[in-house]
Amino acid sequence: ISCPNASDAPVNDLFLFQQLKQFAVVNKTISEAAVKKFQNHLWYLSPELVPLALFSNKLKTEEKKKMISNMKFHGENWSERLIKLKNIESLEKKSLDMLVTSVSASALRSMKVDIDFLFNNDPATWNDSPEYQEGKNLVYSLKVVNDAAERSVALMSMFNESITRNESEMQRLIQVVEDHRKRVPDARKCTLKSYSPR
Repeated sequence: ISCPNASDAPVNDLFLFQQLKQFAVVNKTISEAAVKKFQNHLWYLSPELVPLALFSNKLKTEEKKKMISNMKFHGENWSERLIKLKNIESLEKKSLDMLVTSVSASALRSMKVDIDFLFNNDPATWNDSPEYQEGKNLVYSLKVVNDAAERSVALMSMFNESITRNESEMQRLIQVVEDHRKRVPDARKCTLKSYSPR
């Protein structure tokens, strides 16, 4: 239910990953399979998205202070972008503040979040300020991309099944669509005028 909440996602993902790793004590096979599957879905633990957790109620004030301190220390620099984590195994012993890099502050600034306010005020008082509430509303309004992608895939699958259930007919249909896309790459007037059906 809480997975669309972008501010809680870094906290939830790190906690779940650590729980899956700890489950190896109970059943190593299940733990390894779950970790292998889950590691493809850890994009919220990238340095660009970890600072969203500053707006989470699940993150303690002390952890927020550490994240802010690390962001101040690293400064801002987009040249060190990391979309995927390099060493997944090291996550077991990490906290969110350890995942902050020079990109983290830049990412918040690019979203128009007032990071100067975050840097200059105690996290214990953030909830009372309009600057923090504005940033929180912005983060809460972020759409989780995966939900939309999954809905699109489901919708396309349902559409495909409504046309035909026969696999060979489906393959022919896909070939026709592919051929049409090659011959009509866009919907400009000059392209459509030159199009001649076979």
